[in-house]
Amino acid sequence: MRKLGIVILIISCLVGLDGYAQKYSTAAGLRVDGDQLGITVKQRVFRTIALEGMLTGNDTEIRSTLLVENHFPIVGKGLNFYVGGGGHIGGIDDFGAVVGADVIMGAELKIPLLRLLVSADVKPAYNFVSDQQRMEYSTAISVRYVMGKEGKSQRKKARIRRQNKREREKTKSSKIKEREKQKRFKLKEKEKTKRAKYKEKTKRLKEKSKAKRKKQKEKSKKTFRDWKIFQIFKNKEK
Repeated sequence: MRKLGIVILIISCLVGLDGYAQKYSTAAGLRVDGDQLGITVKQRVFRTIALEGMLTGNDTEIRSTLLVENHFPIVGKGLNFYVGGGGHIGGIDDFGAVVGADVIMGAELKIPLLRLLVSADVKPAYNFVSDQQRMEYSTAISVRYVMGKEGKSQRKKARIRRQNKREREKTKSSKIKEREKQKRFKLKEKEKTKRAKYKEKTKRLKEKSKAKRKKQKEKSKKTFRDWKIFQIFKNKEK
């Protein structure tokens, strides 16, 4: 499995996934899981979400599985890591019906020139209804042929979604900048008002102090004048 992952990574770099990889809508092919062989069909339902149906078996067992998988790009658009889960139902000779839950994780490589999907995965499963109630582990390799590519209308919708997302982010950024601008303006106006109030208060205090000094000066003049008059009358009495 490790060697397969390295090979997939090397192939993805060689084919130039960013320039040639194409998205797909439907792909079907073969799945090899040890001594089990089967068919697998994958249908993309959302941008990164796909449904995968499997029908696998051998001489003693047959099993059908349905999984929901979420894909994450690793290199460009062609190499994806995916995780998901679902359930299975089937039958085993000498044991009867089997029902259980599955978890899957793996890597998928799209080879656009050949319209092929190559994937390697690990799929643990637990049987709820069976005489073999146990945890099972399986590793498999799948090769699928791309039956339906993403159409022009789908690509157009995807472009519109990306454009709308960019516009929303741009609008959000503009609103944040405008709020910050208004906040700075309010702070500036507040500081300006505060300085004006302080200046007005200082001016009133100066005027009050000036008036007080003037009043004291006038009072001192009046006192001096009264003292002079008193001295004159005193001299006359003598």
